[in-house]
Amino acid sequence: MASTIGREEKQVLAAYLVRHGLKRSAQREAILEAFLRAGRHVSVEELLGIVRKKRADIGRTTIYRSLSLFKDAGLASELTYGGEARFEPLWNRDHHDHFICGTCGEIFEFKSPEIERIQETIARGIGFVIEGHRHHILGRCRKCAAKSSRTGARRS
Repeated sequence: MASTIGREEKQVLAAYLVRHGLKRSAQREAILEAFLRAGRHVSVEELLGIVRKKRADIGRTTIYRSLSLFKDAGLASELTYGGEARFEPLWNRDHHDHFICGTCGEIFEFKSPEIERIQETIARGIGFVIEGHRHHILGRCRKCAAKSSRTGARRS
């Protein structure tokens, strides 16, 4: 039985490729499926590791180009922090924001209707029409904050 993972995304990609006169390839589809199955924000290196478990013939450049293509097709979103790009599936996903740990790079997604309401209220107050936004809060995750406090206590 064929996998239903990414069926709609594969259709979106196929339509994008046709519109732009690009070729459909088994490599791109394998990368898209691995990307969707990852279930988290991934770097090019992380996705390369995942893809190579099944397709050793796929290289870093192909991963990078495919992720760029997925972004252009509206299937992926890129988040860059600390010089490293991470990608997440975008198609048919609800809006969410991010907490990013500046120490380990872990990314935590969150939704806040209250923050969304406040943004809308502020925008209306200044006559601004919001067409989209990306909200990233930088800090330290629980694990890194705990390590930091233990290290600080040892120095005292």
